[in-house]
Amino acid sequence: MRIGILTLPLETNYGGILQAYALQKVLRDMGHDVMTIDRHNRRSYPSFSAHVVGYMGRLYQHFCKGKDVSVRWNPFISDADYQYISRYTRSFLDGNVNLTDTVFSDQLEAIDKKYQFDAYVVGSDQVWLPSYYPSSFLSFVKRDNVKKVFYAASCGRISFIDRKGAIETCKSFAEGFDGISVREDTLVPFAEKYLGRTATHVLDPTFLLSPSEYTKLVEGRGNDKDSVVFKYILDSTPEKDAIVNAVSNKTGHRIASTNAPQKYIKRKGIDIDKCVFPPVEEWLSNLNDASFVVTDSFHGTVFSILFNKQFVVIGNKNRGLGRFKSLLKMFGLEDRMIANVSELDKVFQSEIDYDRINRILEEKRAVSLSFLSDSLR
Repeated sequence: MRIGILTLPLETNYGGILQAYALQKVLRDMGHDVMTIDRHNRRSYPSFSAHVVGYMGRLYQHFCKGKDVSVRWNPFISDADYQYISRYTRSFLDGNVNLTDTVFSDQLEAIDKKYQFDAYVVGSDQVWLPSYYPSSFLSFVKRDNVKKVFYAASCGRISFIDRKGAIETCKSFAEGFDGISVREDTLVPFAEKYLGRTATHVLDPTFLLSPSEYTKLVEGRGNDKDSVVFKYILDSTPEKDAIVNAVSNKTGHRIASTNAPQKYIKRKGIDIDKCVFPPVEEWLSNLNDASFVVTDSFHGTVFSILFNKQFVVIGNKNRGLGRFKSLLKMFGLEDRMIANVSELDKVFQSEIDYDRINRILEEKRAVSLSFLSDSLR
């Protein structure tokens, strides 16, 4: 079967890139001809009024909230600068993911006309965010007899229900789906309430592959010197830095990090070389070599579990705690999420029993793979 995968724009997010890689590989291993839609967001405001609103919002965030955001009239990164800072993550995609033509989110109908996919799998990650409505419900597919599946759909603190008039529209589109699955347990009743559909709780796509499938990607990159505390922090704060340093002191291991040293913000004096995202392979290698992981990232947590690492996850309210809680609950690891350094001692009182964790993972993996294969029959 010829399948198109629709997910979030694949840019510089390591977890987002690897979940797309994993889902495509799983479907290809099932015998399907698979391509991932190379969708991008336009780096511009849709109208002058939206530009004014955005500008005022950034002024408020910067001067009233103290956030590190651009206060320039045009804050958007140029195509040339974006290609420069994303060159390593893009290299991974070009070498490991079968992509369609590049397309903006408002041009998806052209992709459907050109590739004529027999089926679409939408997912994973936060495809139910309001910003991806209604395309994530395949509103651009006008042809009949096309199979449609949500795999591990997710959302953050907000979802399509926060867009005026979206619920009935999404419910109507959902009626045409052959299968709906969600990544968080709380979205099972959510789907029933707002879409009128029964949803299956499944694993994030990255869990569907064994660790060896990822270590193959980083052969020759291993750290043969010493163990490290791997720091993968998306939203840095002094409190998070204190937790990382405390873990380093407790374990006696140095800190390694894989992320752009500096966030790209359009302003004078920016050093774009410090904004370049390291290779995906480096991220995987550092995580694989780690003796301990400290992260505030959902996929940082996923790969800590997958690679059987001792870890602590710092609750990240800005990115939605629900997905962290659902993931940790699935494996009985709720005690691994902390809010500050004073809670760290409880984490070191016992090690994670990965014999138990891996048994749970195998059971959940079987359910998830069955959902995919059954939905595409």
